Order: sequence, then structure tokens, then C-alpha cells
Amino acid sequence: MAQRLGVVPAEVSDLVSPYAGYRVAVDDEYDTNVGELIEDARDVEDADVGIVGIPFDAGCVAGPRGSRAGPEGVRDRLTHGTCYNPEIDVDISEGIDVVDYGDVDALQTDLEATHERVERVLTAVTDSGVVPFSIGGDHSLTYPTAKAMMNAVDGPVGVINVDAHHDVRHSHGGERSAGTPFRRLLEDDADQLAGENFVELGLSGWHNAKYYLDWVHDIGATVVTAREVHKSGVDDAAARAMEAATDGTEAVFVSFDVDVLDAGSAPGTCAPSPGGLLPWQLLELAYQLGRHELVRGADLMEVAPPLDPTGATTAVGAAVVTQFIGARKAADAVR
Repeated sequence: MAQRLGVVPAEVSDLVSPYAGYRVAVDDEYDTNVGELIEDARDVEDADVGIVGIPFDAGCVAGPRGSRAGPEGVRDRLTHGTCYNPEIDVDISEGIDVVDYGDVDALQTDLEATHERVERVLTAVTDSGVVPFSIGGDHSLTYPTAKAMMNAVDGPVGVINVDAHHDVRHSHGGERSAGTPFRRLLEDDADQLAGENFVELGLSGWHNAKYYLDWVHDIGATVVTAREVHKSGVDDAAARAMEAATDGTEAVFVSFDVDVLDAGSAPGTCAPSPGGLLPWQLLELAYQLGRHELVRGADLMEVAPPLDPTGATTAVGAAVVTQFIGARKAADAVR
């Protein structure tokens, strides 16, 4: 892996609180825990992937909240995993540097100010050459996480929304919310995201308006429903998504909303989705999308540990994070 500056950028250091540290319960000299891999961003000079927590869910205006606890829950669950995956034959215990920047200091009653802080922090991280993986938090946060990548890229970008919902609303009762981030990105004054480079992957069920789907089609976006993934396979879905997102673009952002999963697999989210993707399909998408060389940022949103006492949703969320890290390791190997 190329060495890149990965220390916390001085200009935003006052906007993040360091994570307390990963607790590794059992030491095994023959097995490396994911928690042993991730270093504090303050203690290193370079990194390939940087984890950023965003404990904020005030943008959730339809359904119960709880994703504010997502960053802590997912990080804790990361330590249940090891650094090798025999399915893809990737070992992340060496050859890739992963750091944790801590949590953006969110203002829990001020969505706009929190988005501003997130955008500043992640723009600085992306500018440094690190690929940030943000853990939310509600899906409104993908506006500043993806916007940060746009700020750091000189040219057009692609965005892939892996989600059961459009999230292209004009507003939610007059408010910006978890339902509005992608319309904001598409209508942003920077004009870097064209409709043809936007992908909706995983739409499902009786919770999407035809009005918004018609708009998505009108702007030329690619839509791959959960049913299409079930019937035609993950490989086809990932190829279609990447073909659209990379067509004439300089960088790609991938957003994973855990509610893309079937409600039986992921009840711990504000809008569970009957008929959604299965965990293995989401993990395969994280691997196939995440290893493309144009990917410069990603996030995982809507994991709400308080809404799932079994911990299953949080476990899948942690697996997505680890799978993405594995994809970045594989990306370097295939170049």
C-alpha cells in the first residue's frame, strides 16, 4: 500500500473526539483480531483507510431513533472478527494501514451545523489521501460524507446508494432528513454528480413513492431493485452499478444503509425492510464495489443497536466495515 499522510488534520482536530480504544477479549498468537489492526489516528503518520464515527440521528424523522449509538456499537462488534476471510482469501493483518479518527463532535439539536462539521472533517481526511469509512448515524449524514469527497476531487463523481429507499425527497415535512441526502447531492451547486452517475441499488417493498422513482429515471440514474439482485445475482448488480458510477468520473462514493437488508436479518434500524437483501449479498456488494480503484469514500448508516437486543444488525454492520477494508486490500493487490 502506498504511504499517505494519515494523522488527524490540524485544521479539524478540534471537531473530533478520539475513540477510547478497541478492547480485545482473547489474545491468540496465531490469530489477529480486527481490533488489533486499527490504530489511533493520532499515533501514526500514514494510513490507507480511516474510520470516522458520527453519533447523530436527529435526521431520523420517520421511525424510531437509535442510530446515534451506531458508531460505538459497530466498533465494539468489530473486535469479534478476525483479519482473515477464507471466502475471498484476503488477510488484512498486514499490508494495509487502518486508523480510527474518533467521533465527529455532533450537535444533537442542530442538523445543519452537524453536517457542516462532518463535511469539514471528512474533506480534510480525504484531501490527505486516506479513504474514509464513516459509521453513522442516520442517512441524512451521507450528504456531508459524500460532499466531502466531492470537495476533495476536481471533476465529476459517481455515487452508489445501497438502500431499500430512494432518499431523494424534496423534504420530510419541510425538514432535511434521512430521506433527502441524495437529492441534495444531485442538486448541489458544485454540479459534480450527474444523474447518469447516480445508482439506486436495493430498492424494495411498499415504502417508495412512484413519484420519486419517476424522477430518478428522468435524470438518467441506474436503478437495481432488491428483487433484481435476488433474481439476477450480485455480480450483475455490482457490474451495472460500477459501470454507471464510473462512466466519465474521477471518484466514486458508496453509501450502505443497513435497512437494505431484509427485516428478519436487520431489525435494528429505524425502517426495517421486508424482502430486502440477505447479509451475504450485502457483504458481496461491499467487496465488489469497495475494491474498485475509483472508490474514494464510503459510509455505513442507520445501524441502531438499541432497536435490536440480539445484536444481529450490529454484527452485520461490523462485517460490512471489515469487508470494505478487505476490499481496499484487494484493490491494491489487483492494480
